[in-house]
Amino acid sequence: MPLRLPSTIALQCLEASERLGSFTRAAKALNLTQGAISRQVIGLEQRLGAQLLERRRESLVATPAGQAYLAEVRPLLLRLERATTDIALHQGRGGRLQLSAPSSFCNYWLAPRLSGFVNAHPHITLDLSTYLGPVDFTASRIDAAIMVVGAPVPGLHAIPVLDLTVRPYASPALATRWSGNDFATVLRQAPPELTLIHNSSLPGAWALWLRQAAGADEVLPELHAGPSYDLLSMSLHAAIAGIGVALLPAFMVRAALDAGQLVALSDIESATGRSYQLCYPEHSAGLPALAQFSEWLLEVRNDAGLANAGERT
Repeated sequence: MPLRLPSTIALQCLEASERLGSFTRAAKALNLTQGAISRQVIGLEQRLGAQLLERRRESLVATPAGQAYLAEVRPLLLRLERATTDIALHQGRGGRLQLSAPSSFCNYWLAPRLSGFVNAHPHITLDLSTYLGPVDFTASRIDAAIMVVGAPVPGLHAIPVLDLTVRPYASPALATRWSGNDFATVLRQAPPELTLIHNSSLPGAWALWLRQAAGADEVLPELHAGPSYDLLSMSLHAAIAGIGVALLPAFMVRAALDAGQLVALSDIESATGRSYQLCYPEHSAGLPALAQFSEWLLEVRNDAGLANAGERT
């Protein structure tokens, strides 16, 4: 005889209690009493014959059994919530898509193109957020994320969007110091007035660029000197301000080049071994809104000729 499934409210009480760390906070979130939350969780544990939550100091945490159970239950609850909202508000024609992406990609590549998606899919509400660091699809309500990856991410579907290639840029005032000189040669000479700007998400990028530009695999301490920034947009603005030379992707610098704020120091573009990819977990794979967004993203990528070569200035 199959085991009778627990109620949705019992699962919601368990999920909220673990996520928020207490019955009191879960009760407030679900608009129930603390006693009701506690009874639902205890009843669920009795039905399953396993302790799912335990108290450590002042907080509720999942036991190993609870962690394993919630890893399966949480995505199901999110899908149920999403399906219910989609049918109630949109009759299944679109719904809401929660998308996250690096801020630089959002601001300089995705956002300028989003009107095309919004106009083509008026029944889909796209919520866009930015992140710094790994994306946790289990603990968040994010359906999909544009991620900078160098290898397949276990457990995620991935659609390539844009190869991350870079070349050196500097303010016009800095660029005049090396006017007429091959920048790879300048880089190998390491003049004292040369400051290299680094990005923490692209370690070793200067060595890779020099290898591509000069055809030599050299170990130069100077390639690792200089300030480092978390975001590519920080590197962009630092280069515009004349702080130093930054390696940047072409899609970020078009406006600065047109405004005369930056100058390309070389025509040579270097691969970073990383690319922007649309990644999503299995429990998001069946979302109609994600399917339509993925289709649109592929059309934009292919129309712009971005599949393999990156975007050129």
